[in-house]
Amino acid sequence: MERMKTFSFEQKMVHHLILKSPLIEDLGLFHGKMGIALFFFEYGRSTGCDVYTDIAEELLDDIWALIHTELSFRFDSGLSGIGWRIEYLLHNCFISGDGNEVCEEMDRFIMKTDLCRLDDLRLDTGLEGIFYYVSARMQGAASQKNPLPFDRRYREDLHHINSFFDMDDLDAFYNRYPVSVSPFLSSALLTEETFVSASLGLKDGLSGFLLKQQIQRL
Repeated sequence: MERMKTFSFEQKMVHHLILKSPLIEDLGLFHGKMGIALFFFEYGRSTGCDVYTDIAEELLDDIWALIHTELSFRFDSGLSGIGWRIEYLLHNCFISGDGNEVCEEMDRFIMKTDLCRLDDLRLDTGLEGIFYYVSARMQGAASQKNPLPFDRRYREDLHHINSFFDMDDLDAFYNRYPVSVSPFLSSALLTEETFVSASLGLKDGLSGFLLKQQIQRL
């Protein structure tokens, strides 16, 4: 009699994520498809299994098909988080392309937000998320030897509200807001009994929990 295959806790979580992620309507980085796709790109590379990379690419295709400028600028569920993630994928060679071309419309949308009147300082919904987006875009443009994004007035506003932003020396700004997923990962503690009821996202969800475990093993 053939012995029934058993799956590890990690495999069970990954299979659950594969089954449930196409049903997610949120496109964003923290709670939606963008964060889940990021996990599968990383997992595909670390395991050497193209199936996971294919899943990530399918999720990315879904996002591009549904994305629209009626989304907010928010980092957790809007365009700044999605744009940051694109630069992250380009920076780490998961995808290829010209960051300025891909994010041009997002840049224009983000610049419509009056930084000097925005009193929300939070990462998820406010200025902190915009700073991460700007940092990723400018680092990406510099690495691709592209013109730096954002117009002069917007850069002046950035300098006015953030002392780290200095066009003569951007290293402090880049170090403060790195193109790294580590600051956003889930702090959730999941068990075999609780993971099926957990959210799926990068922050406080299943994909973030799995990615954090993966990074800790490196």
